[in-house]
Amino acid sequence: MKNQILKSICLIVAILLVHVQQGHASGTVVGNGGDPVFEFLRATRESMNATMKFVLNQPEEKEKFCQSNRLSVEQVQFCRDFFFKVGHQILTLSSGDKPTDFVLREEPLYVQGPDGKAMSVAARTSLGPEGAIEFHRDSMRTMAPVQVLFLITHEFEHKVLFEGRAVTDNEKIGPFKSGRDLLDAVATSLVSVAKRKGKIGSQFGIRDLFACDASNGTGQFGAQIAGSRLFQDENLMTYETSVGGNPMEGSIYFQEDYNSVLRLKFVITEPNNCGEETNGRKTVVQILRSKATDKGRDETVVSTVIFADNPICKSNLRMIVRYGEIQFSCQYFASEGTTSSPFSTILGKK
Repeated sequence: MKNQILKSICLIVAILLVHVQQGHASGTVVGNGGDPVFEFLRATRESMNATMKFVLNQPEEKEKFCQSNRLSVEQVQFCRDFFFKVGHQILTLSSGDKPTDFVLREEPLYVQGPDGKAMSVAARTSLGPEGAIEFHRDSMRTMAPVQVLFLITHEFEHKVLFEGRAVTDNEKIGPFKSGRDLLDAVATSLVSVAKRKGKIGSQFGIRDLFACDASNGTGQFGAQIAGSRLFQDENLMTYETSVGGNPMEGSIYFQEDYNSVLRLKFVITEPNNCGEETNGRKTVVQILRSKATDKGRDETVVSTVIFADNPICKSNLRMIVRYGEIQFSCQYFASEGTTSSPFSTILGKK
């Protein structure tokens, strides 16, 4: 068979050279693979940053920002003035040299409500630029990207200084009955721009990134490939991620002859987001022979290796599969959240 293998090497890559920023987090993070909810927050932060930069750098956007039938003329102008005075402060806090930390909490979060009593919230932060923004995990995991964008924007508005002081939720400010009303008006307008300009999607997803090598005895090449997680429960703890499982995921392959290739496929099954419960955790790595036929492509498995582990949980695990002189080798190196994807996160029912 080795004489049939062409020296030319073909490559399909769904995601090329993806740059992944390291997260800034503390507090509760579930599993060695990282908490998917935190990845959602990080992706939404990037959406907020991109939207704010767009608004701040487009003069025509200033005329439309905060426009709403629900606001008076005075409120629209105050809302607009507030945003353009604090916008660059928010960007510095969110994307500067030392960006504000995001912290996930399992326990409920409380703040003082308008009546002076404690009320449960999905997020909270201290007033002013110091300190992290805390998020309640169970609240966040059920929110759509636009809801999370609204919430993150609101919390960052608490951390900037306007006319020398931070804005609170319950005190009156300008023509607004409360600071909360002002901050919500700004956040609503920013979400509107993000939706209009495609900076935020309708659903969250996680891409798992792998560094892969392929060799055939005479040549070798490498590629960075991404698989998209398919979540199996609403708690986002159980999932499957794969490379080469469908045409949109991408894979790597060697051309065998004019209508046949040998390609890589692997499927990772994770029962507990890298927690101690490992029953059902496995990775199936295969080489498939894919032939063109009149009815499409016919695929046959020619080699299989099964690992009783998950390379996302055990990052030093290298997945290796061989067939003759053909060898494919992959290792996990990062994950990133997305707010929109052609094969985005799906919450399935058990």
